[in-house]
Amino acid sequence: MMRFAFILAGLTLSLAVSAHAQAPAAPKPTAAAVTADEPVPRAERAKARQDCLAENVALSGDDLRQAMRDCIQGRFPGVQLYARDGLTRDGKPTAVAARSACKTEADERSLSGTARRDALTSCFKAKRPDLAARAECRKESRAKGLDGEELRKAITECARATQS
Repeated sequence: MMRFAFILAGLTLSLAVSAHAQAPAAPKPTAAAVTADEPVPRAERAKARQDCLAENVALSGDDLRQAMRDCIQGRFPGVQLYARDGLTRDGKPTAVAARSACKTEADERSLSGTARRDALTSCFKAKRPDLAARAECRKESRAKGLDGEELRKAITECARATQS
């Protein structure tokens, strides 16, 4: 009899959990939890990521990537989580868009060799100085022989020092 009670309790619990999982619950970030750097708290993003992955378990590759983006963005409709149309969430051009624009400019001027490389570097520095500074910090840190976590910390500290 006791075994039957446990099985019945387990079935009831699993039905309640599956019913809860099927109910669309869009978490709404609180005003205190929303910051400029992290518009949606990490725990809520992680939960949404797990739920979306469970919904799209049959997909892979680019299909999974796009389905995950759509699903997670759908969970947080008031917040732009991903870069769109060549712009980051902050309105800056993405690195890909900036490099593409710089390459187009260099092509229009028919540059080649070191002149092209210098023009591309200076153009990218003008469009995304934050990323250019991080790249310079990475180059310096690698020259010092740093790797792994030490490298990440050094790049972060260097980039902060450069921005301030």
